[in-house]
Amino acid sequence: MANNAINLVDLDFASIKASLKNYLRGNELFKDYDFEASNMNLLLDLLAQNGYRTAFYQNMVLNESFLDSAVLRNSVISRAKELNYLPSSVKSSRARVHVTFNADGTSAPYIIPKGSNFTALVKNDSYTFSLDETLTVASANNSYEFEADVYEGQYVTDSYNISGIVGQVFTLTNPGIDTDSITVTVFEGSNELGDVYNYATSLLDLGPSDKVFFLQAGEGGTYQVLLGDNNLGFLPPAGSVIRVEYRVASGEVSNGAREFTINFDPTNTDELTSDVVVNTLENAKEGSEAETLESIKYMAPRHFQVQERAVTASDYEVILKAAFPEINAIHAFGGEELTPARYGKVFISVDLNDVDGLPDSKKTEYKNFLKNRTTFGIVPEFAAPEYTFIRIDSKIRYNVNLTSASRETLKTIVQDVITQYNEDNLDDFNVILRQSRLEALIDDADPSIISSITDMQIFKKINPVLAEFQSFNIDFGVALRTDLLFDKSDSHGADTISAVESSNFFFKSELCRLDDDGQGNLRIMRIVGNRHEFVSDIGTVDYTNGIISIRDLKVDNYVGSSIRLYVRPEDPDVAVRLNNILTIDSDEVVLTIEEVRD
Repeated sequence: MANNAINLVDLDFASIKASLKNYLRGNELFKDYDFEASNMNLLLDLLAQNGYRTAFYQNMVLNESFLDSAVLRNSVISRAKELNYLPSSVKSSRARVHVTFNADGTSAPYIIPKGSNFTALVKNDSYTFSLDETLTVASANNSYEFEADVYEGQYVTDSYNISGIVGQVFTLTNPGIDTDSITVTVFEGSNELGDVYNYATSLLDLGPSDKVFFLQAGEGGTYQVLLGDNNLGFLPPAGSVIRVEYRVASGEVSNGAREFTINFDPTNTDELTSDVVVNTLENAKEGSEAETLESIKYMAPRHFQVQERAVTASDYEVILKAAFPEINAIHAFGGEELTPARYGKVFISVDLNDVDGLPDSKKTEYKNFLKNRTTFGIVPEFAAPEYTFIRIDSKIRYNVNLTSASRETLKTIVQDVITQYNEDNLDDFNVILRQSRLEALIDDADPSIISSITDMQIFKKINPVLAEFQSFNIDFGVALRTDLLFDKSDSHGADTISAVESSNFFFKSELCRLDDDGQGNLRIMRIVGNRHEFVSDIGTVDYTNGIISIRDLKVDNYVGSSIRLYVRPEDPDVAVRLNNILTIDSDEVVLTIEEVRD
């Protein structure tokens, strides 16, 4: 009898059906049977269809059983839960307002309850911002004022009866919860005030009487509250009531709100004697979306590996990123990597969403969080991120016979490609700009593009105080080109390419800029028409290490918000390290579109 083994490797419909035919042909009764012209063909179709569906289903089930291959959000969250990882929720944007009003003061001091709200418009969409605490406003006269943070979203309260059974889960009814806003109050018996339970992020030091609650992710974007078991945390008796209050937020879409309208009477009476005036002290910022599936897949196993302690530099990155979702990018490195080395310290550089630099309040908050999670003898220090910007100048030729798109449309297409490359590959610590890959993306941006020539520079920004002598030491961390020599006349055309140059500024009432002479000297050059003429030496250039030293620079003024110092790296693949962030500056993307007819 012929070999009638079934093929168990190819599991598409056609392969399964062919495998069934081969199996039957191994039997003498079906050796020369014409399957296509018989009712047996329909039966084989049914068997193959069933086999195909079963194989597909089993494959999907198996994929969803593992964190790396799962594609459904509920599956990813379920796998992350096994690793004790809580995905970050939506975060409300925060603004700060100053409110003034006049009242006759009969009922003063005035109590403004938590949840009192304001309205703000962002791109014609209306958003509600709420107070996150109750305020008491007093005054010695009839003029009142208060200053407070307001958070986007409205407060919602869910109440549940406690069964007294260990493991009871309270699923919060709304998705889009900002978990930072959750407060839990438990009412036992006739207790009308209730006991406030604290959020427990760890089992360390928990006893049977500690009134805490735990939080975990549920299905459909919801979150679930759990209480203790009388061993780790207190379990209230049956018949008690748990009340969970939280804020439902919209995420990053409300960032930027700057004009607020009050929606309540701050006196809660008829005592107002003038309109309420709301002034914005800080525009809305720090709003963010719920953690993405890709981030959950990356963070969950690393969070489990860290186990609530920071030993290696990467541990600091993981626990801070997991605990503070406002962190856009983070990099930690040992003091031994610095020059000179600083042993016994770990340096952490943090880039926040929609915030320049790292506020002192955040440094304090992060240090307090790390205090009980670091090893003895290692001191964490926060280093402000430094930005290394990229300037792109690309000349693009396209065949007008291959497209109906205009030059402006093609420019927009290429700009979007560059922006996407920056989002996917740069704008972070420890990244590398691959110039050839970026150029290939530009060439492939549209079928009508036939060629492109791209010139790239990197630059840093300095902000000298006007009319004062200042010195700067700017470290680019990359080797610079040494093949760009000027003539000896100390005068050259404005189009001469140099390794180092700057944006324009005013020096002794003349328009000037900086450039190098190719021999390691940094110079001030006067701009005269289309010529640059030597004024004086102002510093040195270390081409090997990419360090530029400026000494005693005194400027009258400069063009723009800063002086930009541009360099041309020796290697077109630019890498940054330590506390540097490499990013393309969208204002410095120059695209020249030329049409040709082929």
